[in-house]
Amino acid sequence: MAYLGATPPPRPVTTDDINDGAVQTADVADDAITFAKMADTAVHANTINDSAVTYNKLNANTAHKDRDGTFSAAQRGSFTALGVYHGLAGNTVTLSLGTTNHYTLTTNANLTMANPTLTNLTGQGGTLVFTSNGSYTVSWGSYWRFATGTAPTMSTTAGKQDRVDYQVISSNTIHATATIDMLGTA
Repeated sequence: MAYLGATPPPRPVTTDDINDGAVQTADVADDAITFAKMADTAVHANTINDSAVTYNKLNANTAHKDRDGTFSAAQRGSFTALGVYHGLAGNTVTLSLGTTNHYTLTTNANLTMANPTLTNLTGQGGTLVFTSNGSYTVSWGSYWRFATGTAPTMSTTAGKQDRVDYQVISSNTIHATATIDMLGTA
């Protein structure tokens, strides 16, 4: 039945109104859909099919974990401060490598750097910066591998800083290199 009189008010378009494949990339002009034109709740994750956004339609300036890219600006990670380890609540440090790459901590007790969980972290690298607060030792879990198979003797003079750079090689191997007394003073 034809509608007589004024045009009916528009209603929101629902997924029932659009058939699969009804809107093609060529049908949508550049900048036709912008963030400013959409209501806060216009798109929900559960309304987008897995194939709705395809790899080749992503902006060239977007970083992708599954293809090569070149950064045109510096990339940097922040250090996660682990605080002062004084042995009162235990002296074992278990890093959460899945959350960050770089750490700082102060030794105020003999410490053990435990084996972190390395699931899906192969290739990750980072840095540990130790600030000595006295004559304390640092021992290492079996995943930490140093040159010649010998863990370093860390600084035991208060105020000295040592750096351990690491690269995750496999689910049970971390190659590590220690540089002792980075400040050269104190």
